[in-house]
Amino acid sequence: MSARIRQAAWTAAALVVPVALSVALLPLRDHVDDVLVAVVLLAVSAAVLARAEWPPRIVAGVSAALSFNYFYAQPYNQFGGGVQVVETTVVLGVAIPALAAWVGRLSGQEAAREKALREQAERNAADLAEHQRQVERLAADLTASRRRIVAAGDEMRRRIERNLHDGVQQRLVTVSLRLGGVRDRVPVGLPAIRDDLDRLADVLTETLDELRDLARGVHPAILVEAGLGSALDGLARRSALPVRLDVQVDDRLPAECEATAYYVVSEAFANAVKHASASAVGIRVEAVEGILTVRVSDDGVGGADASRGSGLTGIRDRVEAVGGTLAVHSPPGSGTVLTARLPPGDPFG
Repeated sequence: MSARIRQAAWTAAALVVPVALSVALLPLRDHVDDVLVAVVLLAVSAAVLARAEWPPRIVAGVSAALSFNYFYAQPYNQFGGGVQVVETTVVLGVAIPALAAWVGRLSGQEAAREKALREQAERNAADLAEHQRQVERLAADLTASRRRIVAAGDEMRRRIERNLHDGVQQRLVTVSLRLGGVRDRVPVGLPAIRDDLDRLADVLTETLDELRDLARGVHPAILVEAGLGSALDGLARRSALPVRLDVQVDDRLPAECEATAYYVVSEAFANAVKHASASAVGIRVEAVEGILTVRVSDDGVGGADASRGSGLTGIRDRVEAVGGTLAVHSPPGSGTVLTARLPPGDPFG
């Protein structure tokens, strides 16, 4: 809308509003004081013209004064009343533009204040969004860092396992074979030496067995060679407790996922043996809808609480580091059910 059209619209409103309001109030002329009618004309006209320029405000004042004198001045004759006409004309003609200007100034200040508050709110929202993005980036960096640490730990354990298997273990096997050869060459007439060599061979065999167990605990070679199902089957066979093993995974999974699942089962199994006083353990692993679910249950004493710094804390950290979740249900006296859900792929691309 152009300035000229806007000015014409305000002028038309300044002329029409006081006249229309005076006509609308005519039924009250015999019931209310004329001063109240003048106050209503003053207030409404000033409010309507608050955002107008000065010329329409002045026109509104004159229109209100003339309308009031025409319809309400005593003794209700047109432009009658003498001094009253002059007083009403002056009061309404001056008060309406002045009040309209004051209301307009207040309205402008309020509008400016609302605009400032709105702009501040927009700036605060933008800052909050930026802070949220920073928090999300930090969380992503932290998760990626935890995942790299876990991957580095797994690689270190694999290296240690290879070194134990290909280095120390092989040398001990060689020593054991040579010791057997030496024992066979000892004359029969020296039974004491043969007995000493037999005892040394037994100690060496025990050492080899302990070394193999240590290597399997660090990172079982079968996990890399044959997969999660075979590694868990070996864990169950070595168990001193009855184990119900159910693995519903047909294909090989990424190494990180398999290592995490094996870690969860082995640590939960160790907790059941050491702390839960369990008599049996159930292990179920299945891949459903892109999620690998690992569930370990026992019939022990229950009451497991990760907040007390038990082995559950390490399991939770390991699971969350690869983007998974861990749930523990362990009511006192009713055993423990540990459920880990792992993304079988790379959750971070």
